[in-house]
Amino acid sequence: MIFELFFLCCVLITVISLITALVLTVRARRPAAKRVLKVLGVGWILYLSAVVLVSANTPQRVVPMNQDLCFDELCFAVVRVKTASQLGVAVQPVQADGIFSIVTVRATSHSRGRAQSEGGLRALLWSTGGTYEVSRAGQSAWDAEHPQSVQLTTRLRPGESLLSDQVFDVPAKAADLSLVLSHGFTPGYFVIGECPIFHKPTIMRISP
Repeated sequence: MIFELFFLCCVLITVISLITALVLTVRARRPAAKRVLKVLGVGWILYLSAVVLVSANTPQRVVPMNQDLCFDELCFAVVRVKTASQLGVAVQPVQADGIFSIVTVRATSHSRGRAQSEGGLRALLWSTGGTYEVSRAGQSAWDAEHPQSVQLTTRLRPGESLLSDQVFDVPAKAADLSLVLSHGFTPGYFVIGECPIFHKPTIMRISP
């Protein structure tokens, strides 16, 4: 939270500096405007250097099964994993290229106020050899038979807890798989301690 506030302060200072430089330029005080922009540029270079340095030296976080990974007041935990070679009705099954891995994630709201959702959140399976996205065909086949499963971005009321099944099609020989919950590219990439570019992502174990 401290670094998030610090980032917001940097953004605010940047806006004020740009407005100041614009005003100085309009008033024909270009040398002063250049000095403002130069100081601003040096400041951002130092700040982004700190972001990179902290990110590169941050160890990978590992979250065990049944333990929450929280984003503010919304928390997620892997509670169950199943595998299957095919999904769907018997008359028209969906066959996996490798093997289907169905990971059940518990989403819980610890909010004491309004209902909330974790917009843009998506699941990936991670291994040292790469990442695997949710199988569209497998997910559709699973959801058709399990309508009680919800999306990770479902809006939760305070204290509410729901289960979301995520279906992946992974190579049969894939080993040491873990779940990664990602928001994609967000302003958090520019927050000290939160940039995921230069270190391995936080992983959630899918086995005890």
